[in-house]
Amino acid sequence: MREIEHAGCIGSAPTQAKQFLTLLAEPQTGCVELRVLQAGWDRHGNIRRAVDLGLQQGGWTLAGWYTDLDRLAASARRLRGVSGYVTINPVQPDLLARSDHRQSRVRHTSRDQDIVCLRWLYLDIDPVRPPDISSTDAELAKAVARRDAILAENPVLAASALWGRSGNGAWVLVRLPDYPNDAASRALVAEAVHLISRRYSDAAVLIDPATVNPARLIGLPGTLKAKGSARPERPFRLVTLDGIGTHAATLAPGHARTLASERGTVETSRRVLCDVT
Repeated sequence: MREIEHAGCIGSAPTQAKQFLTLLAEPQTGCVELRVLQAGWDRHGNIRRAVDLGLQQGGWTLAGWYTDLDRLAASARRLRGVSGYVTINPVQPDLLARSDHRQSRVRHTSRDQDIVCLRWLYLDIDPVRPPDISSTDAELAKAVARRDAILAENPVLAASALWGRSGNGAWVLVRLPDYPNDAASRALVAEAVHLISRRYSDAAVLIDPATVNPARLIGLPGTLKAKGSARPERPFRLVTLDGIGTHAATLAPGHARTLASERGTVETSRRVLCDVT
């Protein structure tokens, strides 16, 4: 596994976001949505949290659709103290007509039926804590340790994965062979995530079983995860890209049989990472 040096904010280290976006979106078969929740613009045109702007009714949902990843990263550099999210799977390019390479107030965002294919299996690894607050350093460390255990115990999964920190927890994206966005493929991905969640979740750390819908979002590395109010013991932190598997490519069907260790073998996870016809 290759470890990535932790980068600073996206403004000072734009390569972190661009590297992640390139790995996420290539080969390009659609577009990527960048979404910001409960936000607005300041007088300089930067995007901030609605609460920090004093906006009534929680601000707006801002979104844009991009095929030019440099322009997406440039839009993300306008975020100030607010979380930015991107779709993990390719989106139908028709949605460029909704907000083309710019952030706009939108009524509609990417739906599951707008996704071209299922490219990534997403593991969201969060410390258990009250909702809508940031994690402590100790809670974050538990989530990162659980992520590292998943990668260490499942080397084939790790070889075809990206991984990092979500600001409050950890994440893993496993490259799939661009499955069709149909009921059978969605069911396989969901079953695999649910089984991995049951294998690795406990009272301290949860692998979220809800990250299986095709239009799922992930925090963009290099942007800030701003949840609730920042406090010394529960600060806002950057989303990071920490590592890339040695292959950084789709899992080979034959290798997928060694996905899970003997202690946690998951038959469905083997199937989901094999070619499906």
